[in-house]
Amino acid sequence: MKKFIMIRTNDISGVSGTGRVLDGVQFTNGKVAISWFGNDKVKATSVTIWDNFEDFESVHVTSHPENQTKIIWEDDPEFLKND
Repeated sequence: MKKFIMIRTNDISGVSGTGRVLDGVQFTNGKVAISWFGNDKVKATSVTIWDNFEDFESVHVTSHPENQTKIIWEDDPEFLKND
């Protein structure tokens, strides 16, 4: 099991906000669970399960390059700075 966080510099949609917007975990079977944070505009939070990291990444990261999204894995020294 491996943990990660997602940070956005921009939020083109105006929904999820900027900064640290979710925590995630990738299980040994490849499935991914993410937990979105609420913000000033959207108080609701949610948890989503993905079959694999690539599917999650294609929807929330690579499809929105203008958000300048960064995934930081727990073995990256940056992880502790944002935890």
